[in-house]
Amino acid sequence: MISLKKYMKLKYLIVAVISLAFFLSVIVSTYFSYQGNVKFMEEQALENNRVYALKLSETIDQFIGDTKRVMRYSAAEIGEDFNNMETLQQEVNRLYSQENTFSSVVVVDANANILVNAPQNLGLVGSKVTSNEGLDVLKRRTAYITNPYMSPTGREIILLSMPVYNKEGIFKGVVNGTIYLHESDIFEMVLGRHPYENGSYVYVVDTNGKIIYHPDKARLGENVSQNEVVENLIKEKSGAKEIVNSLDQPMLAGYSSTERTRWGIVVQTPYDEAINAVGKQVSEVFARGLPFILLSTIFVFILATRIVRPLQSMAEIAGNSAQEQEMNKLKDIRAWYFEVFNIREALIQSFSILHGQVNTLKEESSTDPLTKLLNRRTFDKIIHLWTEQQKPYTLVILDVDYFKKVNDSYGHTIGDEVLQFIASKLKEVVDEEDLACRYGGEEFILLLSEETVGNAYSRLEALRKEISRLISPTGEVITFSAGIANYPLHGDQPKIILEKADAALYEAKKNGRNRVEVTNA
Repeated sequence: MISLKKYMKLKYLIVAVISLAFFLSVIVSTYFSYQGNVKFMEEQALENNRVYALKLSETIDQFIGDTKRVMRYSAAEIGEDFNNMETLQQEVNRLYSQENTFSSVVVVDANANILVNAPQNLGLVGSKVTSNEGLDVLKRRTAYITNPYMSPTGREIILLSMPVYNKEGIFKGVVNGTIYLHESDIFEMVLGRHPYENGSYVYVVDTNGKIIYHPDKARLGENVSQNEVVENLIKEKSGAKEIVNSLDQPMLAGYSSTERTRWGIVVQTPYDEAINAVGKQVSEVFARGLPFILLSTIFVFILATRIVRPLQSMAEIAGNSAQEQEMNKLKDIRAWYFEVFNIREALIQSFSILHGQVNTLKEESSTDPLTKLLNRRTFDKIIHLWTEQQKPYTLVILDVDYFKKVNDSYGHTIGDEVLQFIASKLKEVVDEEDLACRYGGEEFILLLSEETVGNAYSRLEALRKEISRLISPTGEVITFSAGIANYPLHGDQPKIILEKADAALYEAKKNGRNRVEVTNA
């Protein structure tokens, strides 16, 4: 029987052991880094979609509010001279053409007679309103928005109605604006395109779970009330959730309902698209580390070749070529003779390269890749730690004003540069013991260690004034709004401090933006 012992050379064994150690360490560190980053990207995508759905619901609420104000003005004008058909026709023509919102506009008297319509070729003048929805708005005598329904012309429509009263306060009828769901682009105009080119899309449902806007026009009118997210929306809930859509595709969904109409806004991103960047990131890190691993392996191979020479030569060569490094785990091994000591030192040198790559992976999992600030996950850990330690701090939430307009006007590349511009200024104002974090989207958070509210306000005011004087990457001045809360002055839990700082931020935006507000709680 052939013995392998005489063929097993020490240099090959050393190379094999070191290579295996490298390989296993890289695989393990890469796997756990990948898993951590996948979780982070899931959370980030869910939060981004939740925030975006909330902002879209606010946009629709604002649009509906503006439309109601225009219709209220028209109703007042019509009420001044309700019996003058020429005046009524002029006003509905103006409302139809000026707003570019409605597919048609009609004035109906209290007896359900259609008096005038726009466009004038609609041919409804002289007929009566017969639909249940049309008769219902006459009975309500208040501003009202219907759910989608089928009109007598066979179109699926949404009806916006405003009551008409004369000077004496007598109800005269209603002015109705209709939107043809399958023919109007109004939702496309209001919602716009999703800012992320990653397969994300937006759809809207009414209070009964019927789709009233979807990128796929074929799905308009479809009842999706059994969808888990839509069920939450019908219950007037908002949030974010990982779901499986009707096509059995895993999705990361954020959702919010509008206040005025109770419509539900859903923003969805395919799960695979959301985490696709993680694999690329980990692959890039691995690729950057691979040359170091190969160089280290070559180094060990050369060193092992020399070790098999006479022991005296091996010891001298190993002593001259290896540099001493700190590596506690290897130093715990008992080096009881000269040759083992030098081999151990060579291993320390080789493993230090790998640990550097592991540290790089850990650092990238704790920081935001765009701004290089701490990410939300790291922020959550630190604020809970400080609170458990009862360490006083002041928390500041910042939000870039009109950031959606920046993306819409200049593109997302400039939008990213604006976020980096703000991040660089935040780094300049924080002390060594303070923290600057990107919380999500265009929101940032500062944790100011053992700082008073007054000093924090002064620092933020100085930063706000400085930024409002600088030219941003857009070529124009940008501003931010901020809210401030203090632990333990304003609460004893991180969630409470965040909520109060966020409420202060809301006040800053409500009061005109480009402001710093302190919670009044």
